[in-house]
Amino acid sequence: MDFIREIQEARMTRTESNTRRYSYRDCCERAYLILLVLELMRKFPSYSRAASGYARSTSRFTGYDIFRASATDLYNFIYFIVGDDAAMEKLKDAEDAKRVRSNTQVPLMAINRYVSKVAAGQEPTAASELFIKLESQFSITSSSYKKIRRTVTNLDRASARDIREAVTKLLYAARARLRSSDIISDLETLAADKNLETSRVKDKQPTLSRPDSVIDNKDLVFLQQLVGKDKLFLAIKYIELSQQGKTIPSNVARAFDPAIEILVDIVQGGPAYVSRLLQLQKLAKRNSKK
Repeated sequence: MDFIREIQEARMTRTESNTRRYSYRDCCERAYLILLVLELMRKFPSYSRAASGYARSTSRFTGYDIFRASATDLYNFIYFIVGDDAAMEKLKDAEDAKRVRSNTQVPLMAINRYVSKVAAGQEPTAASELFIKLESQFSITSSSYKKIRRTVTNLDRASARDIREAVTKLLYAARARLRSSDIISDLETLAADKNLETSRVKDKQPTLSRPDSVIDNKDLVFLQQLVGKDKLFLAIKYIELSQQGKTIPSNVARAFDPAIEILVDIVQGGPAYVSRLLQLQKLAKRNSKK
């Protein structure tokens, strides 16, 4: 139940009003990226269970006939991709969505087979062919995405360097396109756990899609020292939600555990240490304004 609850709390499609920011093509791109993340996760034994759980949560409803607040982001994105005119009316540009939808041949049976196999912990058949078909029908033209797909679908034959580059590029894409999704924390954890993020790869995602964090990019290295590399972007999300007065999902809240431990140590150290901390805060505020 905790897994389902966290899906509901940390999703891009929690309400229909959230979806009005997305075009039909946005939904296609995000569904494609989530499927790529699943394909990557299932290749690692310690993360295949999480991939199976996500796939089961996606396929637990029959068909993609209605928007479901309790479903996964992948389910709801597919609902919009295969939906009728009523579904298109919920997107950013309904008339354009209807036009594109009428010209898109969605390989829904192949998607369902793939998700069902992942849910059962089995090897999907023709996974590479499915992704190639999705790229064609979803108008995925990014050479970076296609390179990620080639590496991820052939992970057993890829070099360590190619895997790190592919995972890093997938991380950049997820942070830009799936930043508040119900699957990004698993991807972040996998990359940190397996040391698969490399500084050799430059982030070429559009600037407008980068996190609009209250912390400047130059300060991220210091936040990382407090919470750890694997929790950095969830910690940024924690700060964003806190600043907006929104509910903080449990998986995001846990990202700040290391910083909380530091604070608890200071409090337990007594008034002298607390006083020093408050003095440091005043000094930091004063210097940040210069």
